[in-house]
Amino acid sequence: MKRRKTIIPAILIIAVPILTAGFAWRTAGRWQVIHTEARTAHMAQVEHTVPDGILQVQELLVRPAKQSGVTLHRAAYYPQAETLVCFFEGEDPNRDIYPAALPNVNPTILPEKHGITVKIFENVPPEALSGGVTVELTDWQFESCRPVTFVFDR
Repeated sequence: MKRRKTIIPAILIIAVPILTAGFAWRTAGRWQVIHTEARTAHMAQVEHTVPDGILQVQELLVRPAKQSGVTLHRAAYYPQAETLVCFFEGEDPNRDIYPAALPNVNPTILPEKHGITVKIFENVPPEALSGGVTVELTDWQFESCRPVTFVFDR
C-alpha cells in the first residue's frame, strides 16, 4: 500500500511537466503559424517593385471569428499585390472557401501546421473584401451545402 502511495505522486511529477510542455509547444507553434508572413511568387515580384521593398499589410480581423466549428484566426490583405491570406482552423480540406464577392477564385493552400491551414487568394481587388470570406460546409456525402460567411472588421 505504501508503494502505491509513492508511485502515483511520482507519475504525476513526471506527467505534469510533459503535458505542460506539450501544450506550450502546440500553443507557441499555432501562434507562430498564425502570425507568419506568407509569400507567393506573385507577392515577391510585386514586393520588388514597391519603393521601399516592403508590401503593406492590412489586418482585416480584430479577433478570431468562429462559426459552425470553423475558426478564422487571421485575415491579412496585401493591397499592392491584391492578395488575401487567411488562417483557418477546423476547416475540412474538401470544403470550398472563397472571397464572397469572388466565388470563382481558388486559393493556394499551404500544408496544415499545428492545426492551422493557410489559404492564399490572389487577384482580389479591395472592393471584393466587403463581402468577407465564405466557407461552404458540406456533409460527408456531398449531398448538402450550407455556406457560412466570415465578415471582415475593417
